[in-house]
Amino acid sequence: MEIHKFWFHEEHRGKGLGSKLLAQAEMAAKEMGAKKVLLTTYAFQARTFYEARGYQVVGEIKDYPPGSSYYTMVKTLVFE
Repeated sequence: MEIHKFWFHEEHRGKGLGSKLLAQAEMAAKEMGAKKVLLTTYAFQARTFYEARGYQVVGEIKDYPPGSSYYTMVKTLVFE
């Protein structure tokens, strides 16, 4: 599965909505046979949000945009 747009307005952040929606998307992906999730984010966006949910940085473009970094992140979906 690839995530291209995942964004919440500030007034809706910090309420667990993003975590719940991401978990539901991952569950649906697993049900369809996906083994990994791929996404990109910037250093000033949600890297720590995704890391806290098991995503790992697999690629980085430094100083893009200037003074920041652009990350490719992946999570392996665990089948229980």
